[in-house]
Amino acid sequence: MKDHYRSRRKETIEAIITLIKYFWFRFIRFYWLLDIIFFLIDKDKEILDKLTDEQYSDIFIKGRSKSDIEKSYNKAWEAKNFEIDNYWKRATYFWAFQVASFSGYILILNSTNYQATPVRHPQVLYFIICIGYITSIAWALINRGSKIWQRHWEIHVDMLEDAITGPLYKIVTTQKTFSVSKINDLVSRFFVCIWLLLTLKYFIDHLTLNPFSNVGIDWLIVFATILILYFTGAMYWGYGRGRFGERKVKFFARKFKPQ
Repeated sequence: MKDHYRSRRKETIEAIITLIKYFWFRFIRFYWLLDIIFFLIDKDKEILDKLTDEQYSDIFIKGRSKSDIEKSYNKAWEAKNFEIDNYWKRATYFWAFQVASFSGYILILNSTNYQATPVRHPQVLYFIICIGYITSIAWALINRGSKIWQRHWEIHVDMLEDAITGPLYKIVTTQKTFSVSKINDLVSRFFVCIWLLLTLKYFIDHLTLNPFSNVGIDWLIVFATILILYFTGAMYWGYGRGRFGERKVKFFARKFKPQ
């Protein structure tokens, strides 16, 4: 009797699991759901082969004429300068976002709606905080990415310059200095911390997520917080990550009929 009961229970559990799997896979067939998931979690994997200094030299230096090496060297210099120029253009762009966000935050704090008792439409202040936070975290991550690309081209210059100008770029006149780009990166991270503190202050002041308060749960704030967490995750772990995976390229030919 016990064996029969155990067998029936096992069959029931297996049937439930099969049913759940069936509906789950039917559900995720919707392409938009897959896009949402993969937007947050990057599905691409790195496919890279590590090169030694000797292998690099075999590719770019050995067996090549000085003019060919110089072309590669000049291209690396141009790309490095391009990355530096874009770095500071992006910094100006995000500084404008931060100034606008702080201006909006102060404006809402001094508005009649926020000074009223009870406060009217406090969600607007939280939305301003969300804009300030998401642009500051984007700024910090873009700074990291830009620095990596700048360093990428600097290494190419270091490797190629010996055959063209000698170790001109590698020889420096001081042991320590202050990195302009790193300090700018620290400032962007400081802004992230400020917006997180302002978020905490907002929750303390308004107890938005307290289900036992008189106003209950503010679902606008809940949804905004979910969106912020989602896009932060997508930038750091998902779509925003640059990975050097296998690239599949397709070409299509347009039909062309001359007159």
